[in-house]
Amino acid sequence: MKEKENIKNFDNAEADTFTISEIPKSPPPQSPLFSIFQPSIMANAASGMAVHDDCKLRFMELKAKRTHRFIVYKIEEKQKQVIVEKLGDPTQGYEDFTASLPADECRYAVYDFEYLTEGNVPKSRIFFVAWSPDTARVRSKMIYASSKDRFKRELDGIQIELQATDPTEMGLDVFKSRAN
Repeated sequence: MKEKENIKNFDNAEADTFTISEIPKSPPPQSPLFSIFQPSIMANAASGMAVHDDCKLRFMELKAKRTHRFIVYKIEEKQKQVIVEKLGDPTQGYEDFTASLPADECRYAVYDFEYLTEGNVPKSRIFFVAWSPDTARVRSKMIYASSKDRFKRELDGIQIELQATDPTEMGLDVFKSRAN
């Protein structure tokens, strides 16, 4: 036999009786507690990392003016913000981009990938790369993972996202296959 419990309903002052299996999983939408159960609110506050204005400015330069081939971003834990670590000149290529990512630390990066379609039409796609190597510290991986979505939303114009834990997951062939 199911045991009865008195649970206060958030809508009115009277207590309602529920069986254990009938207890709501979250408060009703009109409840004052409803807002703390919304995932979007918790996700924004998950890491508390701010985004430096220079990050957005440099991205807009890459997107609109093509003044950079790539941008590498770093989280400054002491300042609790994402900053620009390295800018790649338009003349630099894929090898320069991969060489700018540290082997044992997490980073975010944006890469302007230019390619030819089957009809020899030049095109480009802007890739967002979440670089989280296996050799990185666990704390760093957690901070970068919890800040990624919020940071990516700040960069309006990302076309394709890649998540890589080793160089083979972001090889030139991966960029080519994802761009088409």
